[in-house]
Formats: sequence, C-alpha cells, structure tokens
Amino acid sequence: MLDTSNVSNLLGSSRLAFLNQENETALNLAKQAIKLEPNNPDAYKCAGNAYMSLERYDEAVKNYSQAVKCDSNNGNRYYDLGFALATAEKLADALKNLAKADELGCIPENLVQLYNLLGIVCFDIGRYDDSLVNLSKAEQLIGVDMDILQRKAIVYGIKDDIRNGLLTANQIKLIAPSEYIGYKIAFKLLVQSKRLDAAQKELEKAQKYTAPTMDFYFDCMAFELEKYQTDKNKEHFSAALGIIEKALKTVKPTVNGVIESYINAAEIYLQLENSARTIDCLNAAQNPVGAYNNGFDIVEDSLEPATLTEYDIEDMIEADKQKIADQFGDYGFEEIVESIEPDEEGNRDYLTEIEDGPQDNISVHKLDESDKIEYSPDNIDQINRLYVGTYTIKKDFEKVIEYARKLQASENLHNTYIGKYTEANAMKELGSPDSAAKYEEVIKFFRNTMIKDPTDIMAVTFRIQCYIDIGSYDEAEQICSLLTKEIKEPLLEKIKEAKTGGD
Repeated sequence: MLDTSNVSNLLGSSRLAFLNQENETALNLAKQAIKLEPNNPDAYKCAGNAYMSLERYDEAVKNYSQAVKCDSNNGNRYYDLGFALATAEKLADALKNLAKADELGCIPENLVQLYNLLGIVCFDIGRYDDSLVNLSKAEQLIGVDMDILQRKAIVYGIKDDIRNGLLTANQIKLIAPSEYIGYKIAFKLLVQSKRLDAAQKELEKAQKYTAPTMDFYFDCMAFELEKYQTDKNKEHFSAALGIIEKALKTVKPTVNGVIESYINAAEIYLQLENSARTIDCLNAAQNPVGAYNNGFDIVEDSLEPATLTEYDIEDMIEADKQKIADQFGDYGFEEIVESIEPDEEGNRDYLTEIEDGPQDNISVHKLDESDKIEYSPDNIDQINRLYVGTYTIKKDFEKVIEYARKLQASENLHNTYIGKYTEANAMKELGSPDSAAKYEEVIKFFRNTMIKDPTDIMAVTFRIQCYIDIGSYDEAEQICSLLTKEIKEPLLEKIKEAKTGGD
C-alpha cells in the first residue's frame, strides 16, 4: 500500500527548499515524490517550479504538462504551464494554455498574473486589442498599477492611439508626478504625432517637476535630431552632442548609460561625416569606465559649445533671477540688503557672516572599475554598424569587411542582411577578384530568403541593389515588377540613375 504520508512529507520539504532557494534539493525531493506517486500533480508542480528557478525551461514545461494530465480540470495547472511556455518563448502554446486557465478559473494569486501575462503574450504576437483587454482585466483586480499602465501606453503608441496614450501618461503622472516615466511616454507620443511644440512643452514640464535623468537628456537629444528632420539645420547635431555631454556631467550615470551616451554621440558624428570623432566615441563605448573616469569629452574643441537650448540649467537659473526681480523690482542683492531696516544700533547682524575660504571638496562621480560591463545585442549591432559607416566614409574597405562580417552574426535579420550586402559591396570597391563570386553568393542568399518568405521586402530590396551594383539592370527591373507601386517606383528610379551614371 502506498505511503501517502511519505509523499506529503517529501512535497512539504520540497516546497520549503524551494522557498529557501535550494532548487536542486527541491528538485530531488520532487523527483522522489514522483517515483512514489507518478500521478500526483503537486509533485510535478514542485519539480516544474524547481526547473523554472534553475532556468531549465524545457524540463519545466514537461513537468507542468504532466501536472495538467493528472489534474486536467484545474485552471492553475494550465496557468503554470502557460507561464513556463511564455518564458520559453513558445508564445502560441502559451496563449492556448493561459486561455484555458482563464476558462477554468484560477486562485486569486494567479488570476492577476494570468491577465497580465495574457496581455504581454498578446502584445508579443501582435494582438494589441486583446492585450489591452487583458491588461485592463488585471487592472480591475489590483487597481492602478504602474507596470500595467506603462504596457498599455506602449500598446496605444503602436496602435497610433495618441489620445488614449496621453490619457494613460497623465494617469502615470498622477501616481508619480516627480518621476520622468509619464513625461517620457507623453513626449514620445507627441513626437510620433509630429506635435513638436507640444513635445517641447512636455520636456519643459519634466524639467520643472522631475530630477534630471539620463532618459530625460536622451529625449532632449532625440528632440534636437527630430527638429533636424524638419529644418535640416546641422546646428541641431551640435546641440544634441552638447546635451549628451551635459547629461554625463549632470547625472551620475551607470556604465550602461555611459555606453549609450558614447554610442549616441558616435551616431551623430557619423551623420556629420566626422569619421575620426565617430571612431573616438566608439572606442570610448568599448572602454566606458576608463573613458568616463578619465574625462573623455564628447564635444570636441572645434565645435561651437553646444547647450541644452530650451532645457539648459542656465535657463532655470535665469528663471530664478526673474522670480527675485518680480518680487523685489530692479534691486540686486546688495540693494535688497541696504533696503532692510537696521536695528537700534545701526547693525544688520542678523545676516549670517560667510567666511572666505576653500570650498568643501566636491566629489567627482566615477564609475566603479569592478562594475560588470554588459553590451546588449542592440549595442553590439549599433557599434558594428557605425564602424561600417565610418570606415566607408574613410574608404577603408578592409575594415568595412571586418565589421560587415561581425554584423552577419547579428540576431537581428536586418543587420544580418546589411552585413552580407556590405561585405560584397566593399569587396567590389576594393577591386577584389572574388567580388563577382561574392555577389553571386549574396544574391543566391536573398533569392532563397524570398522563396521562404515572399513578403520579406528587405530581402527583395537588397537583391535588387546587388543587381544594380553588378550592372544586371534587366534582372533588377524584373524583380521590381513584382512589387507594389509605392515600393517599386523609388527602386526603378534608382535603377534608372545607375544606368545613366547618375546624370
């Protein structure tokens, strides 16, 4: 006869070990319980929990699946399985199991997270209306929640529902008026809708009510670049560089903030076609602690000193001076002192005497050299793309090839395409005898990609550009004939220009 008390003891010990983060112990105890009672859903749940903490998601999925088989009318089992599948990025299966959990019902502790998770999964697969419905259900259960509001704002932005996005941003501001996140969301939505005057006012509000953050300065920088798109005035680039410099001197940045700053500066210098400074900034981005602690300057001496324009600290000081002027008229500080009535002995001793002397030592923020430096895949891609761009300007095509090959290893498909095409083009520019074979190889790659996914316009565009480069204009025009008018016309214009040598 089965000793169920022993199974219960094992599961109790497994849960305790799990709570104490002794995951291997919790797993071993759960496995012992499964051997004793192979149809016990709680034993599989304990094993699944341990596997999740050990980040062994496939094993977690298997054990939660077994729990579902043993207890198929329990929505909590489907919730556990859906959560594990979502973590393993098996989103379609995750959605199916989470929907089943919603149908059967869950305990209150799981229900909020269920709707939250459904909202996230629906967002990830592009079902934005369903995402909003589920996030709203989670909100109804727990009340106003900052994370949910932020997710909803992102969805509204993707749907181009600016009004509801701004309403959500205002809700965030009501909860946390001194944090930048609400202003940041509103700013991005206003820029998205090309309401630049309103976007500028949003930054001014943020400056007034929140402490400076790297995100604030990055948005100020982005605003200058957005204005450049409107008027093509390159002074906006200098202003943007000045903003980055100001951010690094005003905020105590993290290592990642410094990396982002140097990469952003490199992007701007590349647009200015200043390859030397682009490389300087990229080198700094790859040695952020040393560069920052040694005072690497983003704004070079030859540039006009760039300021934060509407957002500069000096403006705030001037505003304070104006407040004093409004209160005391045209009097300066000395005149204000003289205007105060003296005491009976003619003294004004109630003013604190300030001795001349050295200022207190102001500690300069330094990055900790032991800080772990981590580059996101996007950071790595940006750095490699910028090296490709700047070495192209310098016509150093050996270096272009080096970084183009690095781009080909990107997780991002577009960057992989850029890397493949750029390597072939650089070989052509070098006059390499292997360039024709390389173009043939790259064209074949894009052709196969088009066969797998006929909707991949990026692959189509790069294939056409390859044909233009090697002078196969008939093939380029033939592929263009398969495209819609909006996509086809600029490509045909490019083919025509190439045929006539740019005349």
